[in-house]
Amino acid sequence: TMQSEAASDKPKDEYWWVPYAVCAALGGLGFWFYRASAAHSNRTEQLDAIEAEHPLAADEIEALRDRNAAGLPADRFAEVAADAARALGAASADDVVAYDAFARACDRLLDRPLENGHLLDRAAMLLNRSAGRDDATLDVGTLAVVLSLCAGGDAVERAAALARSAALVEDALDRRGLDGLVRRLVEAGQVPARKQVTEGEASFPVQTYVRRTPSELVDEAAAEVGVDAASDSFLEQDVVAILTSKAVDYR
Repeated sequence: TMQSEAASDKPKDEYWWVPYAVCAALGGLGFWFYRASAAHSNRTEQLDAIEAEHPLAADEIEALRDRNAAGLPADRFAEVAADAARALGAASADDVVAYDAFARACDRLLDRPLENGHLLDRAAMLLNRSAGRDDATLDVGTLAVVLSLCAGGDAVERAAALARSAALVEDALDRRGLDGLVRRLVEAGQVPARKQVTEGEASFPVQTYVRRTPSELVDEAAAEVGVDAASDSFLEQDVVAILTSKAVDYR
């Protein structure tokens, strides 16, 4: 017919697909923004949860170190922590003693009383609660890490002192002892939260994030600095390298 012939003569719209393409692009962009926002929220949630577990805030730790570093250099800290533990009969970092007995032993060994001692008391109390103890006791490894919050020196010097105080009766730490030291530093807020969070296996529709265990941190740090993670004897220099690696970032 005349009408059908006229209709067939109309030029076809070559850009009919453009609205669909625009809608698809906007949808994809919106989904990308959603994924990015949700992934960021997941990571932030993990970081906030870790920081909420820290017994002291960063400015409180800074105040402790600023007020006590001159009177408690790193080498002296290692001596005091180890001697106080031995005076209470401890032979390993896992041995448990009364907090007040450890504090009195340290006071006898120190040249002058520590300043802001109430912050150390609070840190010990909160770590005691986190450990699920119903008495005022802690393992001497944790007590040494708490005392180290007052120690002077840079990260390398303090890491070396921690290695010596953790070993107690040996010249080296075994793998269990090294994992325990990193765990105690994590619990005391001495390992940045960002180092403890990594991408989880699930990435769709939203990237998940999980928390690294202290053992996983040690594995990654050992690989980074070229230390055999399977070894059962970590010398002081090995411990220092692992603690100050990018993976652990002890400061």
